[in-house]
Amino acid sequence: PSPCVAADDACGGTLRGQSGIISSPHFPLEYGNNADCTWTILAEPGDTIALVFMDFQLEDGYDVLEVAGTEGSSLWFTGMNLPAPVISSKNWLRLHFTSDGNHRQKGFSAQYQG
Repeated sequence: PSPCVAADDACGGTLRGQSGIISSPHFPLEYGNNADCTWTILAEPGDTIALVFMDFQLEDGYDVLEVAGTEGSSLWFTGMNLPAPVISSKNWLRLHFTSDGNHRQKGFSAQYQG
């Protein structure tokens, strides 16, 4: 069984290991207002990380998931469309989730694999 990193109020942290699941606070219930969470996924040196979204529902334009650690600049995701899989260019990925003061959604859930 893959370790589930979703404690009740888990909001950020460092994740290690070959695979796991990362999700917004309270997923699949609505995330809170004014969330500010940063997760770092670390793989072995020389490895890359694949991040595959299974669910994605954020308030379009206001609540944002930024993903860093890919080629070029950071990727920004918002709205209701399931993002394409993300592949790191290094042995880490950083996810930064922020929400504003109103309108909450279900949030996101993604599986990572080293």
